Amino acid sequence: MHEVRVCHLDEHEQLVSAAPAALVGVALEERRPPSEPVAFHGRPGKLSDWWCATTGGHVVCGSLRRRRVALELDFDPDIAWIGGEPVELHWQGARGRRRWRPDFVVRTVTGARQVVLVEPESDGPQWREDLEVARDVAAAAGWHVSVRRVPQEVRLANLEWAADYRQPVRVSALEREVVEEAFRRERSIGEGARASGVPYAAALDLVYRLVWQRRLDIHWDQPLMPRAAAWLADGAA
Repeated sequence: MHEVRVCHLDEHEQLVSAAPAALVGVALEERRPPSEPVAFHGRPGKLSDWWCATTGGHVVCGSLRRRRVALELDFDPDIAWIGGEPVELHWQGARGRRRWRPDFVVRTVTGARQVVLVEPESDGPQWREDLEVARDVAAAAGWHVSVRRVPQEVRLANLEWAADYRQPVRVSALEREVVEEAFRRERSIGEGARASGVPYAAALDLVYRLVWQRRLDIHWDQPLMPRAAAWLADGAA
């Protein structure tokens, strides 16, 4: 068991250092990072904040890998709030003093809090120590730890495509209803958009928006093109 101090901003945006047990019930996911975030490995120009539909604001991401996990979190219907690097952990490690910022703290729709860690590209003693410390802190604070893989290949491309439609826009209820009605059965996106009766370009945009909103489902291992299949998701009827 490591003796860990957790640095974070309080509700008045003052930097504080606390024991993990003092974090029970604290909405750290809504706090900014304890200091200005640093780009991945200290290199300039690598900060890639994600504009988050879940929160309506930017989530701090210190690398493109973190940004891609933030995209996955933003798409997850079980996530109600996402905070990027809101805490910094300090402890005495195997090789001296350590400080480290877990990638995200999130709140689920049930009110539970999770420390979300981006799975590294390769395992090693530093990652295993970081994971052990994160689990110690989470156990004391009443949180869970979730390790997320970075989305890859077709799933990543589809998420990025759908995410282009994540910003809120005004859509008439009638247009949405007729487009959804066109996908009562599985059919290609282009075919359904044409069958809806809504002008094709507008219908196509709305289909992708409904995919992002999880009202339409797709085969995530197939590219999200007009020829790809889509259908009304369970619970969207």
